[in-house]
Amino acid sequence: MAKHCPITDRIVKLGQSLDFDVAREVEASESAWVDVVWFDKRLPVGEKRPRMRYAPVLPVAAFEIERQTALQAKHVKGSVSNLSNLGALLGVVVIGAVSLPLLRKQTKGNATKNDMELEQILKDRMYRWIYAEAQPRTRVIVMFEREVFGWADSLGTAS
Repeated sequence: MAKHCPITDRIVKLGQSLDFDVAREVEASESAWVDVVWFDKRLPVGEKRPRMRYAPVLPVAAFEIERQTALQAKHVKGSVSNLSNLGALLGVVVIGAVSLPLLRKQTKGNATKNDMELEQILKDRMYRWIYAEAQPRTRVIVMFEREVFGWADSLGTAS
């Protein structure tokens, strides 16, 4: 679970600035927790960590943050399963910035690649894991940490 870290905090602040109810570590099922969820305020959350099986709430966007685990299919597919269990309109798997140096070290061929090339390799790999293997029941996209920060900046939210 992504506790308090810069990317998690930024996603929380962005959701609040967009006028969503925001919760961290939301129970999507008995064994699945989602890092950050934005809820429609018309059906108020009412508690810090709602249990989706019992809460009459509407999750709009959900975020699973892969800080150091984005290179592992098992972790990514687990995050997709969590997002599917939650049932938000949009699921986002966020790739932590630390993933690029890890990918660069993974094989010799990656050592000379620039960050944009590595991002494309990782994004292609993740979409294959997500859509060909995990087969989510909801819309899931992949964003890099820098993209989330850029998105928040473009919407005028403070860091």
